[in-house]
Amino acid sequence: MEEFLRPAVKEIKDYVPGKNPTSPGVVKLASNENPFGPSPKALEAIEKEAKNLHIYPDQKSLLLREALAKKLAVETDNLIIGNGSDEIMQIAAATYLKPGEEVIVSAHTFSVYEFVTRLFDGQPVFAPLNNFEQDLDAMARAITPRTKIIFLCNPHNPTGTYCSNQELIAFLDKVPDNILVVIDEAYAEFAEAADFPKSADLIKSSKNLLVLRTFSKYYGLAGLRVGYGTGNKDLIHYMFRTKLPFNVNRLAQMGALAALDDNAFLDKTYKNNLEGKKYFYAEFDKLGLEHKKTEANFIFVNIKRSADEAFLALMKAGVIIRPLTSFGLPEAIRVSIGAPEQNRKFIANYT
Repeated sequence: MEEFLRPAVKEIKDYVPGKNPTSPGVVKLASNENPFGPSPKALEAIEKEAKNLHIYPDQKSLLLREALAKKLAVETDNLIIGNGSDEIMQIAAATYLKPGEEVIVSAHTFSVYEFVTRLFDGQPVFAPLNNFEQDLDAMARAITPRTKIIFLCNPHNPTGTYCSNQELIAFLDKVPDNILVVIDEAYAEFAEAADFPKSADLIKSSKNLLVLRTFSKYYGLAGLRVGYGTGNKDLIHYMFRTKLPFNVNRLAQMGALAALDDNAFLDKTYKNNLEGKKYFYAEFDKLGLEHKKTEANFIFVNIKRSADEAFLALMKAGVIIRPLTSFGLPEAIRVSIGAPEQNRKFIANYT
């Protein structure tokens, strides 16, 4: 069937997900999922909504957009909901990227940025990392007259590092208005840095900025696939034209809506992440392992040996982590911050 393929499809690599447990007792610290499961309020809302599954969902997710608008102090028309935030990346590329135009992404980052670029016949341009951190100056230098989109992951996946509010503003000042800047903030709710960007404020003064967040991590709803994008009204308006009509199902919409106000669950999640970071930092220091301070719910560890071999050894011990070979970092791993007993099991079995 290869003769029927669009040429762009030949350049697309298969996505490599984190491995799921196949037997009881296995600890999964590979995919940055919430160790406490889904929001309890979301579960209640999903059970209640299940009786309406014979009815199509609201194609514009209005109730969820209204709640988010209130929370973010923006207007409903500034928001679009997606089947995960990665679908919004695809919608943005479908709306704005022309064949042959360039998309700037960091090297060794989330693969969906490159995927949506190639899917719509764009040309990815990779800016190198600097000490495993995104290099905004390198990304700015990579801009050419053919640049259409820049993807910036903040906090950065897989290293957990971040760009500050001042750094981001300085970078945006260098980007021409005809280039769309997509900031993927999938892990922003975990950030504790005082100077982490106030993206909602930046959106109000920028016509070419799209900020993405997700309900997968902090809210514990990875299996429902709900994400959202915030941007200029005109920017969002045209994205609705390329969005599939019923992209977010009823259960996902109602579950996400309820999870927004599950403050007890969210507070528990945030505090656990803070404590988990402290524990891992101390243990990695004892083991002499190079690691990065993180603003996310995972930690990047440069183990300086085969990540795939470490992955297999830990698998035998009932612990799943993420080798970063598919990110182009074959001697590094990413470890999700789990519940205390999960974290201890990883440390006890790391050799």
